[in-house]
Amino acid sequence: MTTLLAERDDSDTRPGRAIRVSWRSGWWPAGLVFGATGAVLHAYGVSLPVFLTFAAYVALAVTLPGMLVWRLIHRGSRGLGEDLAVGTAVGYGLEVLAYVPARALGVPLAALAVPIAVIAAFLGFKSLRRYWRGGGPADRQPVAHAWTLAAIALVLLFWSTLYYRHHGFGWPSYGKPDIDLPFHLALVGELKHHMDLVTPWVVSEPIYYHWFAYADMAATSWATGIEPYALVTRLSVLPVSFALVVAVAAVGRRVGGSWTAGALTALASFFALAPDPYGWVQDLFYRDYGFNPTDDGSNIRLTLWTSPTQTFGALVFVPVMLVLLDLLREHGADRRRRLAFLLLPAAVTGAKASFLPTLFCGLLLVLAVCFLRERRLHRIAAAALAVVLGWLVFAQLVLFGGQSQGLGLGPLDALRRNPAGVSTHFTEDPRLYRLIVLFALTAFGWLAIWGGAFGLRRGLLGPDAVLLLGLGLAGFAILVLFGHSGGQAEGFFLQGARPYLAALAVWGLLAMVKSARVLYAFAAGVALIYAIRLLDGRQVPVIGPERRAAAVTLDLVWPWAVIAAVAAAGLLLARRRPVCYGLVAVFLLGCTAPTAVRQVTYAVQDGRANGWSERADLWPIVTQGTLEAGRWLRDHSSPDDLVATNMHCAYEGRRGRSACDRRHFGIAAYSERRVLVESWAYTAEAHNQETLQGVPQEHTDYWRPRILADNDAAFTDPSPMTIGVLRDRYHVRWLFTEDDIMPPSPELGRYATLMFRSGACAVYRI
Repeated sequence: MTTLLAERDDSDTRPGRAIRVSWRSGWWPAGLVFGATGAVLHAYGVSLPVFLTFAAYVALAVTLPGMLVWRLIHRGSRGLGEDLAVGTAVGYGLEVLAYVPARALGVPLAALAVPIAVIAAFLGFKSLRRYWRGGGPADRQPVAHAWTLAAIALVLLFWSTLYYRHHGFGWPSYGKPDIDLPFHLALVGELKHHMDLVTPWVVSEPIYYHWFAYADMAATSWATGIEPYALVTRLSVLPVSFALVVAVAAVGRRVGGSWTAGALTALASFFALAPDPYGWVQDLFYRDYGFNPTDDGSNIRLTLWTSPTQTFGALVFVPVMLVLLDLLREHGADRRRRLAFLLLPAAVTGAKASFLPTLFCGLLLVLAVCFLRERRLHRIAAAALAVVLGWLVFAQLVLFGGQSQGLGLGPLDALRRNPAGVSTHFTEDPRLYRLIVLFALTAFGWLAIWGGAFGLRRGLLGPDAVLLLGLGLAGFAILVLFGHSGGQAEGFFLQGARPYLAALAVWGLLAMVKSARVLYAFAAGVALIYAIRLLDGRQVPVIGPERRAAAVTLDLVWPWAVIAAVAAAGLLLARRRPVCYGLVAVFLLGCTAPTAVRQVTYAVQDGRANGWSERADLWPIVTQGTLEAGRWLRDHSSPDDLVATNMHCAYEGRRGRSACDRRHFGIAAYSERRVLVESWAYTAEAHNQETLQGVPQEHTDYWRPRILADNDAAFTDPSPMTIGVLRDRYHVRWLFTEDDIMPPSPELGRYATLMFRSGACAVYRI
């Protein structure tokens, strides 16, 4: 991980300069990130040997072979930082695609043969040995660039502690995690032991989901012996996010043509957030998870960890974009890049379903603009479109089974969950005018972040710029026109496009403005936001008996109206001078900076007020004893053994609510075993049942009532017959009970052998 941020500077080897060169080396910021990561992880329960083992695995089995292949694609180095970061992305693709057949053959450790073979080939073949050498002085990043990327990585590391605080290794912390954590763990367990994939918490359902990130964690667990819980909650996301920082900077450098453009792109990708001009803070859920008042596809929120598939997909998508940008700019002359673009999307297909559709839309826009401008077919874009379409069809039919997973047409539906609207109760009655108001604020926020792209003027119609813009437009359109029953998936499309919009905006800004006056414009934007917050006050304007909807509408709109008025005045004074337009764009960008400051500041305040670790203040969803009983079962059973359980509701659905929440995944998660029917949420059929049953997928009834009745009868009315049905008809070997809320019949022990008990959980063998 440390090498991802490093770059040597040995251009001057005179003895008198040795000390100065050493202190200017890019390895210092990399070493700081590596050391800080080890210290933070140690504070959150990861021992030094485990950390070093994990780091060695990523470096040798992922980054090194991926770097060599990336250099082979480009016939040499593109700079050590890019080689290592983008090489890590390529390495993850190689790792997953090697693990799939190895796991299918029953020898998961055979996946290590691929990185070993790659390294051996580059050592053994004379023609490949030159790829061990880095680039020349021109490819060495400036020290300021290295420190900028290191600073971003350190902020992400600190931000990760927001997740660590709620996910401890002991009770009661492990009982109150983010509700998706057991879901992630269950899928890692399934990928660790099987490749004939079924949904581990309800074996009647296949997996139609992007699962490559879980395959990476499963491969890592096999190779290192590290517990999946530690990988999911502590380790695996870190190298992905650190590599993403450097890879995004590589995109910015490629697009903008300078190290400055690369560093600014990385900063904008993570810290240029929609303006937050309100003096009050949002609803607790949105505040804790790092959402901003309007949806801006932010990466500084807990989806960095709660959706590891998004983070993983964002990284493996970068090599695809870099190769495609090179092909568009070089008119497709390079055969190696053409071959690379043919193969690289394979790693994206199962990493995250949201990336290839936006790329498809971007390429369509390139074709349309080129045809309208030049009355010709852009051959490179057309060929790339055919490749992407082929992989899209493969992913949709083979990996996703043609399922929509709850995503469907729903204009403005996502705005019903707008954080500012929810916090003020503005969307409790989602009338059309209210949604339009929130859309207008959201769109203005997008303009503030990425308005600098207009600085390219006619250059915005070039194929590379149109491609980047097309990704963003696709993300905007999906967020506005589609909805998802889970309340978030439509936003991942914009989140995935964010780095490329940032590169486009930075490219345009640097084309317009090159003077030091940008600092004054940026500072003016920052100052205006803090002034508005001071005037706005800290009281949340909530619709109720004392405040009507019209007043809350005004409360929501006027801070943005002030920003718009100042920007409009600046445009009127610009008098068509590009540099003045650029200063207005920088001013709007300055308005975004306090949002990131608020997010990081809140992370500090939260730690001081509520504790930095082993918290247990989220919703209770895992029963005491589940972890211990699950691991006992894992250690004393075969991966092919099937388990049955008496519980089908998450904790939050069992106490104080009339509807049972079907997101109960803890048994499959901690036992790494398949369960006949634990719950059935987060499956393709559960989303299909939403429409049929008229309830959210987490509250649906199981659509195979015979199986559920046979399952439950063994616990409520145990007998040789009911237990025998589970054993003989469904091939169940183990029973896993939870008895704190709905205990099984006391007669169960007469017909099944009690093997282990912990807390409220017990394991029986049939």
